[in-house]
Amino acid sequence: MFGKGIKESEKQRTAAVAAGIYLLLVLFALLPSGLFSLSPSADAVFMYRGVLPVSVLALFSLRILPWQISLALAAAALGDIRGTAGSVLGQIEFYAVTHLFLILFFVQRWFHDMDAFSRAGVRGPANRRPQIIIISAFVVAVLAYVMIRIVSDAPAGMVRGCAGLYSVIVCMMLFFALVQRSRAYAVAAVLFVMSDATIGWDAFVARIQGGRYIILIPYFAAQLIFFLRAAHLQIWPFTLLSHRRS
Repeated sequence: MFGKGIKESEKQRTAAVAAGIYLLLVLFALLPSGLFSLSPSADAVFMYRGVLPVSVLALFSLRILPWQISLALAAAALGDIRGTAGSVLGQIEFYAVTHLFLILFFVQRWFHDMDAFSRAGVRGPANRRPQIIIISAFVVAVLAYVMIRIVSDAPAGMVRGCAGLYSVIVCMMLFFALVQRSRAYAVAAVLFVMSDATIGWDAFVARIQGGRYIILIPYFAAQLIFFLRAAHLQIWPFTLLSHRRS
């Protein structure tokens, strides 16, 4: 469990199978809702098809991934369920937990023995002050934009407070992902932030035409990239995002 005592070959096979099932479920989740208007009961069932992809990924992750990533995926799946049920605050809470587990994973990796990264032939997280300052400035700019343009339009009170706190947490995750010097983690984190920002804009600022797809496609892509990178799956085209090249 959590990747311990598992042969690398088994981990690779499991990750590949999980990715294949995940992509099929994503395609199912993205199909237009009108295709399933068979009966009220059928509509209720198919309404929740969007929670299946990450839920299945979370189940596979329990076997092969570090506990932080597994629990992050599990929290995200619960957030998907709460969001589908119409609970904005519930969705925010579980997604915040998702990012906190991701932060734990990235912090542990950041403080890992740098010699271990060298022995593995990969680039370790950033440890030079100029790099960290540049990344910090970028993340602060993102946070400022979100606070000014999105959070300020949220309903005053609990919702606005939760949205503001969530924005801080997700930007912390973005910072720690970017300092990993891993293209995969960086792309996944940016996609996650884009999806979250779109959710906030659509909910608090103005409705976005086709917002469902603009939200879900980056979100599903981010979760898959996090999963594959944590599993060290080496398949094309994912290898293009690998950080194995110095």
